[in-house]
This record gives sequence, structure tokens and C-alpha cells, in this order.
Amino acid sequence: MEPFFKMKVGNGDEFDITDKIPDLKYLGVDDASSSPQFTNNYQDLSGKDGSFFVSQTLAKRTFNERFVLFTRNWEEYQLAKHEIYKLFGQRKLIRVRTDINSAKVYFGYVNAFDISPIQSGANYANLTIPFDLPKPYRYSLYRSDSPYTFKQAGWQFGMNIPSRDVLNYHFTTNSFKVYNASDIKVDPYFQKHDLKMIIKFNGSSLKVHNRTTDTTWTYNESSDGNHTIIWDGQLLSTYLDGNQVNGKTDFGYLSLDPEWNDIECTGANSVDITFSFPFIYLI
Repeated sequence: MEPFFKMKVGNGDEFDITDKIPDLKYLGVDDASSSPQFTNNYQDLSGKDGSFFVSQTLAKRTFNERFVLFTRNWEEYQLAKHEIYKLFGQRKLIRVRTDINSAKVYFGYVNAFDISPIQSGANYANLTIPFDLPKPYRYSLYRSDSPYTFKQAGWQFGMNIPSRDVLNYHFTTNSFKVYNASDIKVDPYFQKHDLKMIIKFNGSSLKVHNRTTDTTWTYNESSDGNHTIIWDGQLLSTYLDGNQVNGKTDFGYLSLDPEWNDIECTGANSVDITFSFPFIYLI
């Protein structure tokens, strides 16, 4: 596969950077600066030796992407330099995907960078563009319930997928297993991770219980199976046919451990439920 650097600015379409700046060649990420930034939190107690571990978080980090710019003359060099800064200076969140991680993306904001010729008067330059990642992860290119997730462009080695043939995220039984291919727990409550349930059910109420993480969400009113209920974990909100109905719930939430999660639905005669989320990766 030829090296590529594809980006999506804000809500725009994805494009290859060489389509905008043909003289720019992608060299890859600087691995020395892209490691996860683990931060341990401790508590000191008076009269007790040492410190007590409280929690571990992942701090924001920076990916340094390396390029080389080679133009035919000094005038073209100046024009290309202008186009690069114009492209990255839009003050919007940028989604990045590269050939090495073609089925993963990250979201970052460009930090300050210089474009300087190799020597005075030269028409080529090596440059490094740093991206600050407020959320320090890579994500799967597609969501779990996308028809493209397990197609050729939707997965790659190193994504914790045991077999594309056995994974399913749409269920019509009252008990089932959900596979989380992420490196970490998908936790919408404590970590604001993206997790949605799209539900239709027939019955007096519905309680969804993840027995693996012991988390639950309950819809306390009846439904005839003809209405769509969406629980948006990142917003901790529930919608009935597009209208917010948090008051009809117990304000609960679900999280997903890595690998298999045992889910049980009670209170309903029949259930049609889809789990929709991107897989989360540390590298």
C-alpha cells in the first residue's frame, strides 16, 4: 500500500492531502512522541506511609506527523507553504487516517509548526506537523453496526477482532452477548465515550442489564414495538422518536468491558436492539 495521509476537516469529506498539495509527501508518524500518556492519581493520608492509588487516566497527547515538501523552484515552494498553512489553519477538529492505520482514525487539533527550507534558498523542506489529541485514542473507522465495519476497508490486524463472521450488534432476543473490540472499557458515564442503543420493544417496560459490568438502564413506560427509542450514552439522554424523554427512564447507563459482555433484557415481551459504538484503541 502506498503511504497516504487522509484527513477530514470538521464536517467535510475525507480527502488525501496530496490532492490538495501534490508536492507534499507523507513520511509517517514519529513513534517516539506518540505513546499513551498514563497519569496515576494517588491520595496521601496523614500518618500512613506512602500513597494510595486512586485511579489512572489517559492524558491528552500529541501525534507528530512527518512530511517532506519538494517543489521545482522557490516560487512554487512559497505557494505550497501558503497552501499548507491555509489547509491546517481552519481552527477545526481534524480526523486523520493513514496507510499504517487505514481502518483507524484519530481526531486532533493542529499545533504550531514551522516550514523551513533545508538550506537557504532551497525549494524543499522537511516538516513535522503536531496534532494535539484531546481524546487520546484512535477509533475504528466505522461504528460497530456499520455494514462496512468488517469489510476489507473496515478492519485490520491489531484491532482485537476474533472473527468477523461471529460478531453481530443487532439482536432480537432477550439475552445475548456484545463483543467490545476496544483496548479499554467503553464507559460513557465516567469517560464520555460514544455508545448508543437503538431500541424497539413491545411490553410494559424494558430493563437492559450488562451482567459483565453490572450496569443497567431502564425505560419505565410501555411501548408497542412501533416506536424507536435511542439511548445516547455520551449525552446520557434518551430519545423517543427524536424527542428527549429522560423522565421516562431511571437515568441509568451501560458500559462495555473489553471482549464479551453478557446482556439481559427484562420487562418486555419482544426486543429489537442495536449497539452502536466505535472501537477504541490506545495505539
